[in-house]
Parts: sequence; structure tokens; C-alpha cells
Amino acid sequence: MALQGDHAVGDIWIITDAEGGEREVAFVMELPGRQMVLQDRRTEHTQFMGEADLDALHAAGQARRLRPHRNAKGEIQRTDAAGDVPPEGANDKERARQFYVRKWDETPGVGKGKVGLDRLIRFHRSEAARLGIVWVPSDGALRRAITERGEPGRRPLRVMQDMRGQGPRNRWPRLVRNALDHAVAWFYAAPARDHGDSYAWLVRLIRRLNGIGARRHGASWQMQPTPCDEVLRLRVHAAASLETFTAKWGEREGRMRYQGVVRGLEAKRILDLIIIDATVADGWCAVDDETRTPLGRPTITYSVDVKSRVCPAFSITYGGENVYGIMSCLQKICTGKHEVIARRPDLAPLLEDIWGKPEEIVVDNAWRQTGVSMQDACEDAGISVRWAAVANPEYKAIGERFVRTVNQMLLHKMPGAVPVDVAMCRKLGIDPQKTAFILTSELEELLYQAIADCYHHEEHRGTGVAPLLAWRKYLASGIRKVIDDPNFLRSVFGAYGEGLLDRSGIQFKGVTFHDPVVTTELLNDLAGATPVRTRRKRGSSATAKVKIKYNPATVAGISVWNPRKRRYVWLPCWDRRFAGMEGASFWLAEQAHAFAREENLAFRSDEDKCLARDRLRAAFEAAAPHMKFAAMRRKRRLHEPDRPVLGGDTVLMAHEIPSISGMKVNDVPVVLAASEREDAGFPEKGPRRGGRKATEKAARTRAAKRAARSRVGTGPPAPPQPSTERTTGSLLTVSDPAAVMAALKARMAAAKGKE
Repeated sequence: MALQGDHAVGDIWIITDAEGGEREVAFVMELPGRQMVLQDRRTEHTQFMGEADLDALHAAGQARRLRPHRNAKGEIQRTDAAGDVPPEGANDKERARQFYVRKWDETPGVGKGKVGLDRLIRFHRSEAARLGIVWVPSDGALRRAITERGEPGRRPLRVMQDMRGQGPRNRWPRLVRNALDHAVAWFYAAPARDHGDSYAWLVRLIRRLNGIGARRHGASWQMQPTPCDEVLRLRVHAAASLETFTAKWGEREGRMRYQGVVRGLEAKRILDLIIIDATVADGWCAVDDETRTPLGRPTITYSVDVKSRVCPAFSITYGGENVYGIMSCLQKICTGKHEVIARRPDLAPLLEDIWGKPEEIVVDNAWRQTGVSMQDACEDAGISVRWAAVANPEYKAIGERFVRTVNQMLLHKMPGAVPVDVAMCRKLGIDPQKTAFILTSELEELLYQAIADCYHHEEHRGTGVAPLLAWRKYLASGIRKVIDDPNFLRSVFGAYGEGLLDRSGIQFKGVTFHDPVVTTELLNDLAGATPVRTRRKRGSSATAKVKIKYNPATVAGISVWNPRKRRYVWLPCWDRRFAGMEGASFWLAEQAHAFAREENLAFRSDEDKCLARDRLRAAFEAAAPHMKFAAMRRKRRLHEPDRPVLGGDTVLMAHEIPSISGMKVNDVPVVLAASEREDAGFPEKGPRRGGRKATEKAARTRAAKRAARSRVGTGPPAPPQPSTERTTGSLLTVSDPAAVMAALKARMAAAKGKE
């Protein structure tokens, strides 16, 4: 079966592959069964393709045909290499060429002579003017266009373009062109090389080539010229591409500059996919109104719903980006923002319905955030975890755009802001640490106000809808999922610690955690299990040693393990200074205590405190002299104890007949402490001392003992070998223990018979 399309041998096809690359193939032969033989014009590789497959590629826009235009000799015309007409359209000359050439094709018998062409131009000149064509070609220009631009019946507008200056120009000798190409490649081979370095390398290369040529060819060698630095600079800029930029600056820089943007994260409903990421705020903060201590640049862990672009929650910490900040933010997403609404009732209409259990979260794939424990904790709560691509912020472009919006809207305008880099801050005389007088609580309220009152109500460029409007629209059409146990995330995932519980709660890392009802319940359940020896006396508080889970990113509370009820109990922060403060972490509490200690030390040194204490002691001793002298006598007795004085000069030695128990009647029996132990005499196993060497030695010892036990009973016992060790007078060596025991029994039996 022959081909059904108007395919002709010699047609050029541009085929686009799956990666987006293009290759030129030529139709070289037709085979039976509507099969075509195509040859790659660059590699000359031959392939077979059916006409139906080529038509499918053509319909999908992945194949297009280029029919070459040939002159009378069958050669491909130079104008055939012209590209498509630019978007602004063809100019007046190009349209005039096409008009008069087509008129020549429609008028047979005119010929290509001067008289005939002039008559043709004069006859159609008025028609061309009515079409807006002003330029009138000469007979020679029309003759060249008829011969060199297309074929009769095929006069497209693209071949009428002016080709002057469109082809490559070789103004430099071949050796210099090759040197320029090598200099361009040398420039893009390393990131530290600049234009001056590459030009110096080019000058040295051409000088070396001239030296080699002069030595080899002598006087016949023509010295190669050295281009100016502008020639090399233009070639370097013209060679900029994805490949060269990636080689010089890295894959990320090349991708961000030249590679097309792919489709980002998508979600069908709200809470289907939420991005959680952290960024260091471009500004400094202070801890409270009292100390005004600059704490540094806080870390803001934010979340963005992919479907509506709403920010469900964020958290402020000072310990850097870590997994605990992510968990704090996730807890607020699942439970809501009741503390903020209690402080700012005016934000309640904007924040009260933005919460829910997400189906999946996207977190950064940093080592400080990855781990099986976090993934297991989220999956136990019914939340999937997706790790973002490494070193690819474009993967979370929605979150990065949100950070930029918040920076421009608020963070770069607040006191203590860092709007530019460090070098520019120094030039402008900006010291963020000195102007950092915004409080952490103020930063939290400003962030909520900027997000809830401004960002959520402005039209989002990515969705075309305000984020809050989109959230409420999708919320009204669906069901919001709720997490089963709000305390599960903060209890199952966290750092481990131990503390002592009493009536005042738990003092942990300098912060008090207490709740009267919860503390009473824990003491009722756990105080009875406290060992008797460690219990306090009557009249004082009961105690219990407890295990806790805490989030280092917040001091809002700790989870106390109740082994009797087999569950965690939430114990809130009782310290007025940190309770309810957003961003108050254990690191912040340690900084506050350290600052207080430094302030007290600056107010009065330890030496001054000791001297003041000694002056107080002298004052009350002067008020009671008898107490002072009595204390002096006690001190003298303790420092130099009295020597015992014995009467007489004779010592009499006496012996007492022991009683049945071996004691006198007035002796007090003492019970061994081992019988009173409550741990059955098995102490807790502690860590091995000695590190890796001790562990390896213990392993070798156990292996030797197992080998010795396996050899017992496998053969006759080896004869006793005399010891080669030297013995002292106090060391007795027994060669035959059985014989010694038999002789000892015989002597005891003989002594008993004499009695």
C-alpha cells in the first residue's frame, strides 16, 4: 500500500522527543505497507516509521515538515534557511517581493528580461499601492527574487526576508576562533574566574601559539592577532546557557535561571496538603518589658494550606529550625488558636474556624527534622508526611512566596528589622540589636493581625481569590476532620526527661509546671509507689519521681507519664513570666535565668555578699556574748579534740565467756541492711565503664568461658601441672585439695573420739 499523504522523498521533518529536544530527519525512501525510512541529518542514523505514527506525531505538534526550496539547478536555496516571520510581521520590502513574484507566477510568458519585468511592475503598481505596499522593486531585484526565493506555486512570506547579516561571520582566523572558544570554556569551568582572568588566559594562550608557530615555521609564520577584551566578553555572554551556567555556578543556579517551571504542589480540598517550613525572621526581638534583653532573630515556623493559601497557624521559637517547632505548629493547626483569641477578641471572627486535621504535610528534608519518630507519631495520628526535595526550594514555592509576602508586609518594617544584608547594614549604619525593642508577644500579635486582617483578605495572585474566602467556600462544601486526641502529638513526640513531683508541681529546667487538680491526681496515683526511705516526714509534701515528655521549643507545658493509668497527663506552665508567652522555649527560659544571674552579680558580687553575711553574723553575736563564747569553746573542741586520759600504769587483759548468740546481754542487735532492701538485692544495671575497649574485652572473656565450658567432659582430665609462679610466705599453694580435705576430716574425727 502506497503512502496516503503528500509525502515526497527529500522532505525534512523536525521531530520533538520526550525530553523536549529536537532532531532533523530526512525522508529518504518509501517502503511497502506505508512504511517510511527516515535518516537523522546529524548522526546519519536510519530508522523505520509508519505513516500513521508520523501523522500522530504531526497531529500532537511533535513533528513538523520543512520542504526545501530549490533553484533551477536543484540546489537548496539560501533563503530556505530563513526562519518564521517575527511577531511584528513582515516589513514593506518583504511584502512587495511576495506580491510582485506571485504576479509573475500568474502571468505566463513574461520572461525574466528587463522590458517584460518593467512592464509587469508598472501594470501592478497601483494595485500594490491599494494594499499598502510602498516599495517598488527594480527589474534586477525582482529577477533575483524570482530565481532565489521559492518556487512557482510555493512563495511563502518567510523566504522573502532579507538574509543579509543573518549568517555567521568569520572575521578572525581559525586558530584565533578556536582560542576564543577555549577561553569561553575556561571561563565557565570554575565559579571564581571572571572576565579579566579569562582574557589574561586568552592573551597568554595566543602568545604561546605564536611562539610555537614561529619556532616550527620560521619566517613563513603569520602572527595571529589578539582580540580585545570586549570580543571575549560578548562571546562569553552569548555562550550563557543551562549547560554553561550549571558548570560554573551549580545545578541549582542553572535550573533557577534557564530551566522551565514545572507544575507545583496541588490539592483538591482544604487540609489535604499543608506546607510546614521554618525561616529565620529578618529582625531582632526582646523577651519582655522588664529586661529588654535582645534575644536574637526568632525562628518562625509557618504553615500554608495548598488549596486555599490560608496560613492555619505559626509558631515563634528561638532555638533555630528544628522538629519541635514543626510539632508546635502542627498542634495549633489541629486544635485552633484559643489563646490568641482570648488575648485578642477582635481577631476571633478571622481565626476561630481556621483549624483542622490535615491529611498530609510537606516538611523540609533537613537532617534535624527527619526521623522515624516524627513520621511514626504523625502517622499514628492519621497524618501522612511528605519530605520535600533536597536543596530545591522551588518544590515549596507556595510557602516561599508566603514568607516573602510576610517579610514585605511586616517584618522588614518593624523595629530591629534586617531589611538588607550585613554589609549594607554596616554602610547604612543600621544596628538591629540596638533597635530591637519589639517584644515577642507583640511580634505574635502583629503577625496574626497582618495575616488574618490583611493577607487573608487580599486577592491571591496564584488562585485569583482571597485565601479566607476560598477557605470558607471549601469548608462549607465539605466536612472538616478532627484529630482524636489533641494531647497525643505533644505527648508521644518530644524529648525525654525526669522530674520530682510534689504539691507545688514539677521544677524542670528552671520552670515550674503545676495545676492544682492535675498535681493532686498524680500524687494520689504515684506517691504510694515512692520508696519508704526516700519519702519525706509527716507534715511535708508527698513526692514522686516521674518521667516526662517535653517540647524544647515551648514551655507551655509538659506531658507527665502516669504509669498507673497508662497515659500521659498535661501539666501546664505555672511560671507567670512564661505562661501564655508565644515563643517562650526552654532555651529562652535559660537565657532569662542567665541574664538575671548576671544582673544580680553586677549589682553585688559574691565577695560582697559573703562580707555582708559575715557582718550580720558579728552583729547578732555581739547582741548575745554568752552565745559567742560558747560557740568559741565548741569550735576549739572540734578543731583540737580532747585526748583520752587513762588512770594508772598497768593494763589488765581479760577474757569473757561468749553467750549463745556471741553477744552480751546489753548488746544491741543490728540487722543487716541487705534484708531490708526492697529491690530484691538486684541493683540497677549501670553503664559499662571503659568505653569500647571494655566492651571488646568483655566479649572476648565471654567467648573464652563458652569455649572452656564446651571442652568439659570431652576427654580425660589433664594431669595437674606444677605452678611456675613464685609464692610468698603468706601464700599457700595446694596441689591436691581432695587429699587435704580427707586428712582434715580424719583429724577432726580423731579429736572427737578423744573427748
